[in-house]
Amino acid sequence: MVVAKPAEVFARDHEWDALCRFVQSDKPGLTIGIVRGRRRHGKSWLLEHACAAMSGVYTLALRQSRKPALRRFAEQLSQAVGHELGEFTSWTQALNTAVTALARTATGNPLLVLDEFPYLVAHSPELPSVIQALYDEHAPGKNGPPFRLILCGSAVSVMSTLARGDQALRGRTILDLRVERFDFRESARYWDVTPDVGFLIDSVLGGAAGYRDIVDGVPADDDADGFFSWLATGVLDPSHVLFTEPDYLLSEDPRIGDRAVYHSIWESAAAGASTPTRIGGDVGMEAKTLSYHLGIMRDAAFLRYEQDMLLQRKPVITVADPVVRFHNLIVRPQLAALEARHTARVWESAEDVFRAKVLGPHFEQIARDWVYRYGQWEGLADIGQVGTTQVPCRRHRGHQVDVLALNAGGIARSKSSRITVIGEAKCTRAGCGTTELARLEHIRETLVDQGWNAAEARLVLFSRNGFGDELRGTEAVLVDLATLYGRAGVAGTPGSR
Repeated sequence: MVVAKPAEVFARDHEWDALCRFVQSDKPGLTIGIVRGRRRHGKSWLLEHACAAMSGVYTLALRQSRKPALRRFAEQLSQAVGHELGEFTSWTQALNTAVTALARTATGNPLLVLDEFPYLVAHSPELPSVIQALYDEHAPGKNGPPFRLILCGSAVSVMSTLARGDQALRGRTILDLRVERFDFRESARYWDVTPDVGFLIDSVLGGAAGYRDIVDGVPADDDADGFFSWLATGVLDPSHVLFTEPDYLLSEDPRIGDRAVYHSIWESAAAGASTPTRIGGDVGMEAKTLSYHLGIMRDAAFLRYEQDMLLQRKPVITVADPVVRFHNLIVRPQLAALEARHTARVWESAEDVFRAKVLGPHFEQIARDWVYRYGQWEGLADIGQVGTTQVPCRRHRGHQVDVLALNAGGIARSKSSRITVIGEAKCTRAGCGTTELARLEHIRETLVDQGWNAAEARLVLFSRNGFGDELRGTEAVLVDLATLYGRAGVAGTPGSR
């Protein structure tokens, strides 16, 4: 039976259900779960409430050495069970004691959460093997009493490899829960703002829940002055923690040493370099040498690798975090001027870059997310993979397609798949008109001529600033901000995550 989700936990219905099923399963013995996701996404908030609702014990590791970490764990565990357990000299002793003590005191299936697990592994590299031995002793097949152990962490590259390959926990975990940022609709509800304001916030901060706690309210309106005032007290303010957010994010991954290289990679990708060769040229490193650094950033979810939906070519590399993209395009180039508090002058000179390289790409990503997540409720049927592509064309030297969807079950880059959606996302001051529709019609015809199954593809126009009257009554599906966000007004649940 799924425990009712607390009102303080915003959204996260699927994540909550997964945790309930894991904890309350009637499977005997020890079962292990992994919860991972970027910092500020609300993992700890979710797990704290799960422990409170299901009589679990939540422990949070700090950046400290082995002995203080064992002492802290003993103190947290003792407080949870209601009596002193003494000091621990090893993690084998600590975890065996936890299993015994919680089995005696738990009202349901005993649950122990080790949050920021990578901090513990940093000084106790034997810990995964200790947990492996604990699992082997209390494995479900031995039909012992139930015990649930959750390992959680923000170092995504560490957490994602815990159960891979020859790692100690391979084959011993049954839950691998990724806590992602809120999508654009959830984010607007969470901030309790209109679609216009929600889009601006999302383009700068993304859907990370923790950012709302550290910024000063929301933009008063989506007009230029109101939005600038909000930026000036947050990401553009040298005294605000978000001013150096990329440094904070890089510190999550213990494998990242020389941060200058990684900052340079971010800067290059944010500016539009999308292949290892182009990024290497900007950074001053050969693509082969750079592959190690790119691999770390991909594993840590700092970079997004997107495959072309139709062409066999290298993945397109983009910056995953909106706040990092904003920093590298707006803050970093004008760092000295911002530190000198010339904020208004900097923003005036950066507005065009913001519109073209921040708002534009973010609007395109939202359009793709909408097709994949919500398009079926707006009349778009049979939606599978959604992405982008380049369409060769002799007359126009090729076309960049912002949104392309295949049929459910369709395989990318296979002409056996059916193209169900071809779309263009326009975030310029002017709305969409017949010119954009004609371009999509031409792209569809070109794809058919090239042997793709695209004759029945729906043509979808996305516009931040509306559509010309001449588009009414055409075959195009017209999607404005209100449609993207589900309704013209949204309401969130302030104070919750």
